[in-house]
Amino acid sequence: MIEILLRAHGDLRWVVLLIVVIGIGRAVWGWLSSLPYSKFDRLWGAIVSALMDLQILLGFVIFFLLAPPARPTLWHPALMIGGALSIHLGAIFARRLPENRRKHYVHVLAYLVGLLLILLGIRVVRGSLL
Repeated sequence: MIEILLRAHGDLRWVVLLIVVIGIGRAVWGWLSSLPYSKFDRLWGAIVSALMDLQILLGFVIFFLLAPPARPTLWHPALMIGGALSIHLGAIFARRLPENRRKHYVHVLAYLVGLLLILLGIRVVRGSLL
């Protein structure tokens, strides 16, 4: 059982990283091109947030199922929660801003901070980013 959860958590990591990088690209493009902040941008923010939530849920289940000596340090969950929080707050703040360009800019910052925290969290638990 734990092996299945570990595998799912590890594989979902790549999906989350990919969609965050795509989100960064989309937000940078929208910001620099002054594109309207569309329904797609809101939907993408919701998808990224939902997958981050699923990843954190899996992580918590694994954390509490593992024996204490096998658990990662508390830095890993703290960094991952910080990354998810950044992405969630970016989506919330972007929705509330009146100007399209600023909405994209907020998403760029939120995704970049989230990605940095996620990569640091992966580094803490794995010793490398791969």
